[in-house]
Amino acid sequence: DERSIELGCDWRAELGHAAANSAVVVVVLTKEYTQRPWCMLELDLALHSRSFAAQQQQQPLIIPVFYDEPEKVVQFDEIVKYWTGPGLQHLAATQQDWVDPSGWATNIRAVEGKEAIWRNKLADSKNKDYKLARHVVVRAVRAVPVQVHTDPVYGFEQQEAELVAELAVPDPDRLGLWLHGMGGCGKTTHAKMLFNRLASHFQHSALIELQHDERVGSQHLTSLLKQLGAKGFQEDRAAGVLLVKTQDYVRDKAVLIMVDNVWTQKQLDELLPRSFGQGSRVIVTSRFAGLPHSEWWKQVNQQLEHYAMAQLNHAAAMQLFRHAANLDMGLHLPSKQLCDTEEKIVTACKGLPLALQVAGGAVRANNRNAVAHLTRWQNALAALQRNPDALDTEGRLQ
Repeated sequence: DERSIELGCDWRAELGHAAANSAVVVVVLTKEYTQRPWCMLELDLALHSRSFAAQQQQQPLIIPVFYDEPEKVVQFDEIVKYWTGPGLQHLAATQQDWVDPSGWATNIRAVEGKEAIWRNKLADSKNKDYKLARHVVVRAVRAVPVQVHTDPVYGFEQQEAELVAELAVPDPDRLGLWLHGMGGCGKTTHAKMLFNRLASHFQHSALIELQHDERVGSQHLTSLLKQLGAKGFQEDRAAGVLLVKTQDYVRDKAVLIMVDNVWTQKQLDELLPRSFGQGSRVIVTSRFAGLPHSEWWKQVNQQLEHYAMAQLNHAAAMQLFRHAANLDMGLHLPSKQLCDTEEKIVTACKGLPLALQVAGGAVRANNRNAVAHLTRWQNALAALQRNPDALDTEGRLQ
């Protein structure tokens, strides 16, 4: 894996950890698969060596894919015979200890009993591999909670753990969280991390991102319904009709909904259902600590924990800036002038994550730990000093 297994890592340990934590395991069954030690070991880890974190979730979804006819693959006695004979002899002595012939054969037999995808039964021989991949993806997506991309968060680890603990505990008087703070303070990133942490506990989850004070329309409600898993509704219906459909759909379900960047109460009125199923959680981000309440929202608002985002302390701010600049924390800059400039840049960002990320990106060199010319650092500092709010609408230094 080019993204998550770095140079110098113990790739065997990384693959083993991934297998023991997978939510979905796709087993492409061929005779060759049953004769590959790492294939058999990864399947065994996925089925029987779940980590503590994975055990808290449901067992992995096993998706068997038959490239060959099953009788050519799943023959218990042949698998045992291979791994007590030639298969074992091909391994080093230190690797032979973790071979389990009968256990591995039993795993393959168990996988055979799952609902399989048969390549040879797919119509249209020219596009079989495409159709096969599509079948696998569709089934896998249904089993994996919605996850959203987040940037690194520094300095909020303790607060995040506390909030996750509060939201994860069943409490009929607690519906969710209202995160508020000035633009660029990290509330969206923080909320998305909370969303990702909670999503595995919900079969129905959705995230809606709003733009300034835009009016909520059919496209937002259609997206909400689709993400929650609703089917059989007409997407071109009026927003009011879709809101009623949303209300009906969530009435008896525990749902997780995040609404990002709320500016007006009307947005909430036009988007969210009037009541939620037991166990539901709602996360809202806004620049405002509160909004003028509609009657129905007053009760909902009382069930939300209001949390003001604080600015990062200097140490966390420096860590985030260094990350954005592609520099290790332990790296010593080559001159005192650069060190002083770095300190001034971090201070000028006033603990705001977005400003730190943009400023770090402005001085980022192409290679890891390569330090850009002093002029680039000085230009970034000058932009921040000229205007404390030196980020344009697209998050660039002006």
